[in-house]
Amino acid sequence: MQPVPTLKLVSAWSPDRHLRAVIEEVLRAHIPAEDIRHLHGRVYLVYTAAEPAEIRDWLAPHLVDGERAFVVEFERWSGRNIPHRDWLLVRGH
Repeated sequence: MQPVPTLKLVSAWSPDRHLRAVIEEVLRAHIPAEDIRHLHGRVYLVYTAAEPAEIRDWLAPHLVDGERAFVVEFERWSGRNIPHRDWLLVRGH
């Protein structure tokens, strides 16, 4: 049985550098571009069957001491005036 794609939020933080390009490069290496949306700053939404820990592990080699990654999988969500509304709705949310 194939894993079912779900919506995840992916972010990373650094005290010394901007990580937006790093995050995007890592995500694009593993997830089709049409399933990635930049939300804000260093925060992305992705639609993938990859587990949160798997995405974290993709990012880990690109982070240095003091930098952090955070990946969360959504079970349910709700929003008002949200970006990428149509993209989200197509993905079953």
